[in-house]
Amino acid sequence: MQTIGLIAAMSKEGNALLRYVKPWKRSAIGPLRGYNFSISNQACVLVTSGMGIRRASEACRILVEVISPQILISFGIAGAVDADLDIGDVVLAKAFCRLEHGALSLIQPLADWPDAAREAAAQALASRAARLFAGTVVTTSGSQTFEYKLGEMKHPVLEMETAGIARVAAEKGIPLLSLRAISDSPRAPIPFDLGEVMDEEANLRVGNLLGLILRHPRIIGQSRQIRLNTRIAAENAAITLQAILSRAFPRHLEEKFNG
Repeated sequence: MQTIGLIAAMSKEGNALLRYVKPWKRSAIGPLRGYNFSISNQACVLVTSGMGIRRASEACRILVEVISPQILISFGIAGAVDADLDIGDVVLAKAFCRLEHGALSLIQPLADWPDAAREAAAQALASRAARLFAGTVVTTSGSQTFEYKLGEMKHPVLEMETAGIARVAAEKGIPLLSLRAISDSPRAPIPFDLGEVMDEEANLRVGNLLGLILRHPRIIGQSRQIRLNTRIAAENAAITLQAILSRAFPRHLEEKFNG
């Protein structure tokens, strides 16, 4: 039985998956709280890292050291850069890069999603009136503003963890897959730049947030829609991942990734 390590940043993302993979059991993964379940003859272990590259990297390193997974999957919500993605659409990432100080790093490949996984994902999303895309994950410390050439990326999405997880996965020679559901987009934006209210370690700057609300009180009224969009995205990410895990990954994936 192969073992798959699953990493989500926030509890709302992890809890959404746990609702679809019962029964599961809690376990200690070093200092982290883990959740164990089996699906399609695969042992799966889920941990929640917390937001940000550093936390994701540390959680991944602990997970790898404790359970020695054959595959790693980073999943959760993300923001769409382009307006062609709708709330709840899901992106199976083919590559990732990092956005730091307004500049993009080299785009690097991730492991290929098996055909069976893509088919399962598309079928699961059809019942949710959502769509499946292949795309690029852009890991940022919070900033949502940057410039890029359209030809360099396909369906880019912004999140805060995959680059940190990828660093550990590459060191250990473990294939990494990344799945993100859209929680905000140019047509349904977060009403402020996350870089204004978070530091580089993804910690909330409470004073900055309060100051922003005082200057722009409409943000309070917009928070309900933000919460709804986040819930839709977390649910779609979970439903998609559960459908994918229900179809066993081909055994040649690890050799394909390393070869």
